[in-house]
Amino acid sequence: MTRRSLLCLSNEFWTRDVLNGSLKRAAGRFLSWHRREFFSLFSPTTVAWLTDRDNRQLILKAGSSDLWCRDRRGAPLWRVSADEIAASSLGEALARRGVARNATRIELEIDASAFFVRRFDIPAAAADNLSKLLAVDIERKTPLRLEEVVYGHTTSRHASSPDKLGVTLWILRRDFIGGAIANAGIALSDISSIRPIGLRESEEAPLIELERPRRGSDKFRVAAIGLCAATFLLAAIGVGATLWRQSALIAELDAKIEEMSARAARVRRAVDLASSESRLLSVLREARRGSPRFADLWEEASRILPDGAFATTLALAEPKPNEKTLEIEGFADSAVGLPALFNKSPLFADAGLTAPIMPDSLEKRERFSLAAKIKERRRTTSQ
Repeated sequence: MTRRSLLCLSNEFWTRDVLNGSLKRAAGRFLSWHRREFFSLFSPTTVAWLTDRDNRQLILKAGSSDLWCRDRRGAPLWRVSADEIAASSLGEALARRGVARNATRIELEIDASAFFVRRFDIPAAAADNLSKLLAVDIERKTPLRLEEVVYGHTTSRHASSPDKLGVTLWILRRDFIGGAIANAGIALSDISSIRPIGLRESEEAPLIELERPRRGSDKFRVAAIGLCAATFLLAAIGVGATLWRQSALIAELDAKIEEMSARAARVRRAVDLASSESRLLSVLREARRGSPRFADLWEEASRILPDGAFATTLALAEPKPNEKTLEIEGFADSAVGLPALFNKSPLFADAGLTAPIMPDSLEKRERFSLAAKIKERRRTTSQ
């Protein structure tokens, strides 16, 4: 078994049996143990803070001055008043209740009558492009501009057409939001979402999400998360380094083999090309020594033919071995004297008509057919 085969088997073992097998199960057990031991170093309050998943939500009704925190059933737990926010800040007011600002979302409830509602149908196939359709609909079908409003939507199956969707678009002017939160002492950037209230039982209200910048994480939280990430990173580097080293060695061997193969192929092509060119050159030289080129014959025939004659066919023939003739067909004012003209040429001999001379009424000339033997050049030997 070659060295390359051994490396391939080793790489397959690491990938199949180690990474996807025992190592994967061991990594899962190590993750559970590390998480349990890491959180045991802190108090329950700190653990709750570290594992906070943005599940705090404050409710603000339009025009109200109090923010209420509610439980999952909607029952109020505690409130933050506008006076408390004005005395310090929203972040400090939440911190006194053990809640981080970046772990809290504020939802603004506004009466449904403040919204402009549009209903229309779209093909079900266009559901993926619904966000673009909503923006176009606001620009074209309402007197409002897109930057002046916030909007959300709900969708439902069409009652009579299963291939269509019913869309309800809820539009709210941004300047109305400023007046709705004026008594609470917070800014528009603090609002995470808006929900219409006061709907009829058959209506469904959307939750309109507002973009707001995420606050920077606390340095300690970043350090704690970074410590966990570094642990897994070091473990991954240890396994990855071994696999990378083997892969790099195999790639290096493959590259050298391909390079040597390419060099050998180039040498073979160069030798074959040189041999074929040498043979072709020898044949061309031999042929050129023995007889004139066709271009020379063409040029000489054009020179011999008088002004009142022209050729329609010019061809080379070999009626006997080592004997070449030039066959010409064409028209001339007088074709009788053409053989004599060709016999005077240093390239032709034994010229003669090969067919009777026939007058042509269309060309108003005589049709002729002539053949002339091509003289072979004398070969000279160089000392």
